[in-house]
Amino acid sequence: MKYIIFFSIILFISLDVFSQRSLFNQRYDKLAADFKLSDFELKEYRNDGKLEIFNAEKHKTSLARKLLKMKNGKSKKIDNGYYTTIYKIISKEVIPHYRVRYIYVDKSKFKTTEDQKAYLKKIRNLLEKTAFKSVAMQYSMDYRKNVGGDSGWFKEGKTESSFFKQISGSNRLAEEIFEFEIPENNAYYFVQKTHATKDIEEALVLQTKEN
Repeated sequence: MKYIIFFSIILFISLDVFSQRSLFNQRYDKLAADFKLSDFELKEYRNDGKLEIFNAEKHKTSLARKLLKMKNGKSKKIDNGYYTTIYKIISKEVIPHYRVRYIYVDKSKFKTTEDQKAYLKKIRNLLEKTAFKSVAMQYSMDYRKNVGGDSGWFKEGKTESSFFKQISGSNRLAEEIFEFEIPENNAYYFVQKTHATKDIEEALVLQTKEN
């Protein structure tokens, strides 16, 4: 019986983390638009092999640096012993990225509305006198609490549209803290604008293999 309870707790925690992990890992449907391809071209490339995106800010390996320096249409071959991997540059574009700190509150976790309000009020009070990062590490309810609520660099289409609309407003000031609710997700957010929008180069690469 104790094993059933243990694994039930682990499953609950895993599902909770997974549900919020998707905030910055949405199904990405702007690939063709971002890299100026038609849907037909995109489909053809996917039939040929695996498409990967290399980001100049996120990917710091020697392979990523070499690929980002190459021109469209150029290829790089890497011999792995049993087969050769071919990386072909399909398209390179500079794409706007965003970065914030946030505190996520899952309103469904509270038994009463009063409990919800008390939790939100406590966060507000702390943010008046404590660094946002510290409050996020204590009170945010998703896995990014471990990095003080830092979202990392992300682009439109990789996060929920309702969240993106709120954080991407041009009227937001540097270091401004604001809050909003997404009722359909039972989600409440405190957000700090930590970075200005940044244009980051990305390369769309077709990966294929040959014997």
